[in-house]
Amino acid sequence: MPASEKASSPDRSPPGSPAGRPAIGSPFAVASFVILTAAALAGDLLSKHLVFDSLLNDPQLQARLAHVLEAHGADLTAREALRFFNRPVAPGVRMSLSTNPGVVFGLPMQRALVAVATAAIVAVVCYFFAVSGVRLHGVHAALALILAGALGNLYDRLFAEVRMPGFEPIRHQVRDFIDCSGLHYPWVFNVADVWLVVGVAVLAVHWVAGARPSRKTEPSGKKHA
Repeated sequence: MPASEKASSPDRSPPGSPAGRPAIGSPFAVASFVILTAAALAGDLLSKHLVFDSLLNDPQLQARLAHVLEAHGADLTAREALRFFNRPVAPGVRMSLSTNPGVVFGLPMQRALVAVATAAIVAVVCYFFAVSGVRLHGVHAALALILAGALGNLYDRLFAEVRMPGFEPIRHQVRDFIDCSGLHYPWVFNVADVWLVVGVAVLAVHWVAGARPSRKTEPSGKKHA
């Protein structure tokens, strides 16, 4: 076979070889996937806890709440009152407390349906990791971020509770705090949402790049009919 044809022929590595082996058969790939998922999940949950704790466990909280209710009406709900607790962190970016009872962009959905949909996402992500090539480290990282983002928001929908004095606790809603409204992005989001977007973007780039037709180099001197 000419050298040019060897270069352009597809990879025919047998399944047992490192190139063709699925990720589930590699202890290193599995451990890396689990560790990255756990680290990303911990980062999401810890960031939510620290931000909400720092803004709500404030010695001046009672006085600030009284001022908010006096200025905006005593009939404010807990979710409405939360938006008055914020802190600038960078030009155009603030930490603003918010909760989301629905799914992406605040779209409503019953909690049971969200749990079922998240379980389906987890199963699909784990399946794609298991059957992916052992050397596709970028794909594994993207899948780990998607898994961590889905689990982070699911945790909130199952267990999260936000308390403020004088209000009923806000339960089973996703905690959001990254506010880029100064950069003309209207939705408040969290670290789990960032993981989801980054993971999906990496997968999209990988699939688009893999879908491009390869250019085959023909031997010099070969003539077309």
